[in-house]
Amino acid sequence: ASEEKAHAGELEWTGRFAGGVIADIKRRYPYYLSDWVDAFKGGNAQMSVSCVIFLFFACISPALAFGSLFSEATDGHVGVVETIASTAVCGILYSLFAGQPLCIMGATGPEYAYTVVFYSLCKSMDLEFLPARAWQGLWSALFTIILAMTDCCAAMSHFTRFVEDIFALLISVIFIVGAFRSLIEAFNDLDKAGAFKTTLICLG
Repeated sequence: ASEEKAHAGELEWTGRFAGGVIADIKRRYPYYLSDWVDAFKGGNAQMSVSCVIFLFFACISPALAFGSLFSEATDGHVGVVETIASTAVCGILYSLFAGQPLCIMGATGPEYAYTVVFYSLCKSMDLEFLPARAWQGLWSALFTIILAMTDCCAAMSHFTRFVEDIFALLISVIFIVGAFRSLIEAFNDLDKAGAFKTTLICLG
């Protein structure tokens, strides 16, 4: 109960510009150094190293998987190399400045779905994808900063798991439909034997 109250207190309107950001810095500053050095104290080094190795593969696996999907969906504009590089850079910067070194950063289903739609939009409007994606990222960063500085994060206290579950359902449907679409295309692009093998692999 006390932990829930503490989390609720972190998501409150302060009525001051950047009040929530300042409060977060004051709350995390005493523990910032210990978040990094405690992992190698008191016999924790072995467990920490094993966790680092595990997290490396936990981060690299989706980067490889989604990187190939990005490459196919964007005609090679964004691929495995870009996905791995962005995952590494964002993960390092996030762990250094966001006060949470254990958060896994990487490509996800929602990002893939958005990228597919955004690339299709750029093609239909005859826009260069990479410059448009860069401006989209800068625009998103601007709004993120504005929301953080105005304590709009406090609105998250009114959200429930229902919203997350509905969004997860949407992403699941998108991937299921995409899988069956690829399966149908196999009957158009391959011979009967190849299409039959693809169907067996897909359905197990």
